[in-house]
Amino acid sequence: MTESDFYSVLGVAKTASRGEIKKAYKKLALDHHPDRNRSPDAEERFKEISNAYSVLSDPGKRALYDALDHEKYDDPWEVFRYQQEREAATRESWNYEAYRSAHREEVIKTTGTLIFFLILLNNIPSWVLGPWFIIFNAFILLSLAISIYQWFDV
Repeated sequence: MTESDFYSVLGVAKTASRGEIKKAYKKLALDHHPDRNRSPDAEERFKEISNAYSVLSDPGKRALYDALDHEKYDDPWEVFRYQQEREAATRESWNYEAYRSAHREEVIKTTGTLIFFLILLNNIPSWVLGPWFIIFNAFILLSLAISIYQWFDV
């Protein structure tokens, strides 16, 4: 579990830019690096600083950290629950409906193409392709099944 707030570890405000976070990290990392600082807690402090920087420098991790706060950030259940809530909110938005509609059109086009190739392949005598006939047929049928499944999964 995270001992303290990552912003206080780096000594920056929650509104700090990526440049300010990087500058604070470099300064603290140089001061607490185990090769330069011989104090007994330097290595532990350096790890804490590096962990804080790794989260705050990544925009996705930082947004998650800001949304969950430092007490809940390391709890996998809280992260999962937050992501599920965000996904549900996205599904309810208009953009998700536009995405679903566009995706459904792509699935229909793909299914039509697969049916065309299945008919084309079955019009070629099986002795022309030999044992590859079964492999091609199985591959197209499997792809067709996946494509049809996506009609209902969208």
